[in-house]
Amino acid sequence: MNRTFLIFLMIGTAMMIAVIGQHEPTAQLDTMPWEVDKLKNGSLRVFGITLGKTSIQDANQIFASFAETRLQITTDSNDYKTYQLIANYNELIIGGLITKITLTYQLNQDELEEIANSVKNISNTQRIQFHPIDNKTEMRYLNTAISTITYIPSVDYGLDTIRQNFGMATEEKPLDEDAQLWIYPEMGLHIHIYKNKLDRFVYAPLK
Repeated sequence: MNRTFLIFLMIGTAMMIAVIGQHEPTAQLDTMPWEVDKLKNGSLRVFGITLGKTSIQDANQIFASFAETRLQITTDSNDYKTYQLIANYNELIIGGLITKITLTYQLNQDELEEIANSVKNISNTQRIQFHPIDNKTEMRYLNTAISTITYIPSVDYGLDTIRQNFGMATEEKPLDEDAQLWIYPEMGLHIHIYKNKLDRFVYAPLK
């Protein structure tokens, strides 16, 4: 093995390590979470997504990324299960911050139960669990509209910044010692504010 080949091999290995070591977010959107548009028909649009209209497939194009789809199963204290099909975008850049976006598929209970029946190893003891779905099911529901958006920035804005940009909440409810809920009904927005974990901004259709 000659010296030139060794040099090229070392350079190639170094470049591969550098590429593998980089883990950059997949999309950048120049928009902010308080830029919420209320359309004439009463729909809400945020992050380029119109609730009840924009599909999961459209969102993949908007975010230039494919979502990780999971069936979320929540079991209450009476062992009653509810289901949601969600699409996770784990690393996007929105408004200059690395964020996670979770979209909820707009599906009825019968459709969700049909999906749940195809999932294996559902626990009867875990309060919240997430299960992958097969590719055929995922493809089947790509054109489903989005019902809610959950936005989780990697950095907390702080209470003053939230008030400055969203305005005063209609209601500020303490949930426990470490959490509170701010409600903005005109935006269909609930902001879950935590002391010890990242805040969550949940956008839902206007009631």
